[in-house]
Amino acid sequence: MSVFWLATRATGELALVLLTVVTVIGIATTKGWASRRWPESVITLLHRNISLLAVVFLAVHIGTTVLDGYVPIGWLDVVIPFQSSYRTLWVGLGTIAFDLLLAVIITSLLRRRIPPRLWKGIHWTAYLMWAVAVAHGLGTGTDRLLTQVVAAASVAAVGAAVLARFMTPHRQDDPVVSVPVHKEARR
Repeated sequence: MSVFWLATRATGELALVLLTVVTVIGIATTKGWASRRWPESVITLLHRNISLLAVVFLAVHIGTTVLDGYVPIGWLDVVIPFQSSYRTLWVGLGTIAFDLLLAVIITSLLRRRIPPRLWKGIHWTAYLMWAVAVAHGLGTGTDRLLTQVVAAASVAAVGAAVLARFMTPHRQDDPVVSVPVHKEARR
């Protein structure tokens, strides 16, 4: 077993765990689950920092996969879906997840310079990115039991957060259930 092979598997699993934590925190911030002990500013900072850590582990996962050479995955396969001759569907899903993540990162860096609706619309694709990343792991993961446990725990955590989001009372500014109010009606 090469060091790259071990690093690829470990960083892939860890990146999925971190992306799951980020997704759960993201759901919590949209719901306004802040408290005195955990103010919204702390939750937002945690969301950003864990996101950055996930990106670092994902970069190592991708880099070690390409550098390992055991399977024919090249640098173009990282950004162009379904080009790899190795497990084409599953690696392609990983590429799609990565491309969606890049869109979220780029628009987050440009957040103050782009329309809020554009940022929010692209940021919503993070849910799709997470789900596609889970599928990628299940399809390409060679450590079957570990991958299945991580995927099941990730789905359970995000599922519980989504369920809690829709079962708790809604804030007035909750975009999921709020009815838009025209400026004239607010006066």
